[in-house]
Amino acid sequence: MTLKQATLEQALLAPCMEAVIAVTERYQFLEDHQGARVFTAYREIDHVIKLGFSEDLQGQTFDLENRGFQILEAREGTRREHRLLMLTLKEIGYAPHYNNEYFQASKGLLRHLRNLGWPLGELAQLLKSQRTH
Repeated sequence: MTLKQATLEQALLAPCMEAVIAVTERYQFLEDHQGARVFTAYREIDHVIKLGFSEDLQGQTFDLENRGFQILEAREGTRREHRLLMLTLKEIGYAPHYNNEYFQASKGLLRHLRNLGWPLGELAQLLKSQRTH
């Protein structure tokens, strides 16, 4: 192995180990918190979406429905995943609407969420049929 190859291998070692640790933490969290979900809820009256995390989504569903939201899709996920999504959206210029989990629905935001692997359910069809930015 040449010096250049050894240096390159050493440089890649830390990021690879960080990725392995992150994946391991995710699976450990999901084993311990089997009801943990990341989700998207939508309120048609003002075209607001909530990008949320809950360790007990069934308990939160009632509160969301009372405020006019419909949960479109949910999947198992972690608080860290939700926090990273919020940071990413902030970095690319999306400001929250009411607080840090609520956003004005738009096709641009939807495109980013889809690219980031966030559960969206029927949101694409709803945005096509609604008049949004």
